Amino acid sequence: MPQDNGFSDDMLARVEAFAKAQGLELFVVGGAVRDRLLARDRADRVAGKALNIDLAVRAEALRVAKALAWSLSGSYVCLDEDTGSARIVVGGDSARIELDLSDFRGPTLEEDLRHRDFAINAIAVPLPAWLDGARWRQALIDPLRGQADLAARRLVACFDGTFRDDPVRILRAFRFAASLGFELDPSLLPLMRKAASSLARVSGERVREELMAIFSSDRAGWACRALDELGVLDIICPELKAGRGLSQGGYHHLDVLGHELETVAQCDRMLRDFAEFSPELREPMAAYCLQPVVDGRTRGALIKLSGLYHDVGKPATRRVEADGDIWFLGHEHFGAVLVDTLTERLKFSNRERDLIHHLVLYHLRPGHLSREAQLTRRAIFRFFRDLGEDGPACLLVWWADRLSTRGPVSRVDQIDEQRARLEELLRAYFLKVEEAVNPPRLIDGRTLMAHLRLPPGPLVGQLLQLVQEAQAEGRVHSADEALTLASQALKEHEA
Repeated sequence: MPQDNGFSDDMLARVEAFAKAQGLELFVVGGAVRDRLLARDRADRVAGKALNIDLAVRAEALRVAKALAWSLSGSYVCLDEDTGSARIVVGGDSARIELDLSDFRGPTLEEDLRHRDFAINAIAVPLPAWLDGARWRQALIDPLRGQADLAARRLVACFDGTFRDDPVRILRAFRFAASLGFELDPSLLPLMRKAASSLARVSGERVREELMAIFSSDRAGWACRALDELGVLDIICPELKAGRGLSQGGYHHLDVLGHELETVAQCDRMLRDFAEFSPELREPMAAYCLQPVVDGRTRGALIKLSGLYHDVGKPATRRVEADGDIWFLGHEHFGAVLVDTLTERLKFSNRERDLIHHLVLYHLRPGHLSREAQLTRRAIFRFFRDLGEDGPACLLVWWADRLSTRGPVSRVDQIDEQRARLEELLRAYFLKVEEAVNPPRLIDGRTLMAHLRLPPGPLVGQLLQLVQEAQAEGRVHSADEALTLASQALKEHEA
């Protein structure tokens, strides 16, 4: 059975020593217990995301949390003063732990457990027993038979009002089902439908956290389709509604929304193991997609979200010609504006907003390059010059889009040719970066200004970029050649 990492064990031992000295009884509840019963290693989590452990106390959680934060040299954050819930943050970087301490939701621990979200999260263990590897199972408190649901890989609500009390639990249900590979008990669906409209009043931050947890799983495509069937997608992603039932013409086998949902499913398949790519690309691509952009939200998850929204501009730009052909000219530009409303509403960071904006805006560009019989070094350099570290993400969104377009009638020879162009670009970024993407500068701005007697300004940057592009093309190899090229370009500029 995987154990929590040593850092968390040591931390909880200090918490137990504090509780004993204070005469308090603390219980480990929620995800930590669930994952231990599933033998899931909680240390194996998204880089940069804290390990979260829920603790329950009979009463006065806020006072206890303040004292405990001081004892652990951690930070105290009040989560909900009315219900008595606080967070203690200890450590930093990869060894960061969040201890969420809350009052019982009722007079007893059993009553508290009965008012949690799902039975698999309504299992508790006294903290001393949790730290005793020999007897923790015997000390489990499980009034709703959550262990049986874990064994059946089934998600069941603790009580009929679970979604009414907190509508974001609708998204959480799909998050657990997607990440754990569980099935939703049929009893959940009518309860979800009754509470779905209330999701519109949930804060953007809470919706974002659950949505990104879904996109971090391997079943994001399934979850998005199920949320659409339930009517929830219209509430949390209203920009997508106009694409439902909107025909795209003969080249596409799905309507706009169906195509966007299929793109997410293709992302799931592709990012699972990168098996369709050459072996030398798989490891760097996996590391790239697993890298957190901010606060534990990975590139891979943001790629899937961008895949869902990549064609959001199509309904507003749809034009039907006299011959019946359907066009969506400029939909990538309009879509980039629309997706900005989503990222603002859900309070994404500026870096995430820029990434998602770029992926929607440029998602057609790799397709244009893929139709070239041979990629030039200049085309490769300019693609990554414009997209930078977002370049591989853009390539993956395009590839998922491409594989979602014609479905079973796709031409295998055409797919193979386009994959070859795709891999050329990926190899340039991951395996030939100094040669093709970002050659080391032969000259700097100071040298250029001194040699050409130029004042500081935009022209200096333009000349340096010209030199770097020539390096990537293999036309310039030394500082002297770089200065000669810059001098020639300056004369042409002044002519």
